[in-house]
Amino acid sequence: MLSTSNLSAAQAETYYTKEDYYSAEEAAHPTKWVGKGATSLGLAGVVNQQEFSQMLSGQTTDGQVLTGKVVDPEKRRAATDFTFSAPKSVSIAALVQQDARVLEAHHRAVAKALAVLEERYAQTRISTEAGRTKVTTGNIATAVFTHSTSREAEPQLHSHCVVMNATQLADGRWFSLSNEGAIAHQKLLGQIYQNELAVALQQQGYRIEAKAHGQFELAGYSPELLKVFSTRRQQILKLIEEWEATGSENNRATRETAMLVSRKRKPKEVDEGLLQRGWNALIQLKGLELPELPEGVAHLPDLSPSAQSAIDSAIQHCGERESVFRRTALERFVFEHELGVQGFEAIQQAIVESPELIRVAEGKLTTQTALNLELNTIRLMQQGRGQVAPIVPSGTQVKRLESHSLTSEQQNTVEMAATAPDAVMAWQGVAGAGKTYALSVLKELTQEQGYDIRGLAPSAEAAHVLGKSLGIEATTVADLLVSDTPDQAPQPRLWIVDEAGLLSMKDAHALLRRAAAGSFLNSYLC
Repeated sequence: MLSTSNLSAAQAETYYTKEDYYSAEEAAHPTKWVGKGATSLGLAGVVNQQEFSQMLSGQTTDGQVLTGKVVDPEKRRAATDFTFSAPKSVSIAALVQQDARVLEAHHRAVAKALAVLEERYAQTRISTEAGRTKVTTGNIATAVFTHSTSREAEPQLHSHCVVMNATQLADGRWFSLSNEGAIAHQKLLGQIYQNELAVALQQQGYRIEAKAHGQFELAGYSPELLKVFSTRRQQILKLIEEWEATGSENNRATRETAMLVSRKRKPKEVDEGLLQRGWNALIQLKGLELPELPEGVAHLPDLSPSAQSAIDSAIQHCGERESVFRRTALERFVFEHELGVQGFEAIQQAIVESPELIRVAEGKLTTQTALNLELNTIRLMQQGRGQVAPIVPSGTQVKRLESHSLTSEQQNTVEMAATAPDAVMAWQGVAGAGKTYALSVLKELTQEQGYDIRGLAPSAEAAHVLGKSLGIEATTVADLLVSDTPDQAPQPRLWIVDEAGLLSMKDAHALLRRAAAGSFLNSYLC
């Protein structure tokens, strides 16, 4: 799991440095500087208090200012704390059973997530002739502090990654770090950590049990055992339950608020040996047992074919919903459905090598299948040009329209639709433009000419609204596509498709094929 919080310099000084919150466990888990920004500043190895305090204040130890402009220290964001927490079973294996391999797997997983954060989401804003522009810098300065206990002195392996509010441009200048991108992709970064951790542990012989949202626990660790060491989680769930009873919504914001409200002060440093004896005594008192640790390194088969298979499944999933989707959508699908099957780098390689994917913009992809489907859909629309008789004979509709209180734009639109010889016509207008009223006038003209009119929409709710507003039969596009209704109707037909822009490319293509099979009835996409 990954949680985040912004820190002011005052908060950092009192909560992190004065109370020695971070350095209390330094002997067992050494602190360290990471990131290209840290390297550029000569920060390496163990984090000392002076360096930490200076960086939080926006300066280096030699007085170099790391902000692009003067900011009130009391209002300035000094850093952002990205806290990566291991699953409870992993914490037990690492800390209670003292498997050093698990601790190393945690460190590697944190390092990978931070590397992705640095490469993709290290950004700043600069002034250009076009105005303020956000640019990716690709460097951060991060102080990492690893802890082994929760606020209830329970085993909880987690690393605080304090990303300083500073990043360097290619010309050497330092600016404040824009952290919006990293915060927006918090869930993805947490899933990268979970996935890398799962892969590394399986390579050591552990088995995992996937949970919802890209989470997991180690196999063999009973729910009772996990609950014994999960007092903090039980406090949070109890608080959320109380809020839900008052009607509050249960979402991520609620959970993060509950974490803060239920937080206790960090206890004073406790001897590691005493903690170890206490944990083992608690397990015995509850009549529970720890599973045996795996021996040796597991020899896993070559995972490369699985990487491509996982990406193919992700492509199919994303491509069915959107013709253009983000790369992160592929990654998150793999983490949520194929957790621990592939390492992050294998997934990236599979994305790069996929013959199905086409890069259309920074971070955005489409597929060869979607491109072909779109071209075929356009071809169907073109084939319908000039293929149907106008709804109203030319020259007879203008007088009829004058009896309605239409604006000039509405009148031109209805007239064009009623006289066009094209099978498909699209209407587009902003909310309040009067599309519904114009459609009702078109409906009257069409019914007078003996047409059968049917309303269609992507969702049942939209179909209901369309049918009620126009007084026509309406259903979903999906219902039409699976129906066995004969395409050759005894009378001419008009399909009015509302919210057509929300149709998937697959459904839009299938709808036009259905229309073409009926010798090109008139369709209006709104």
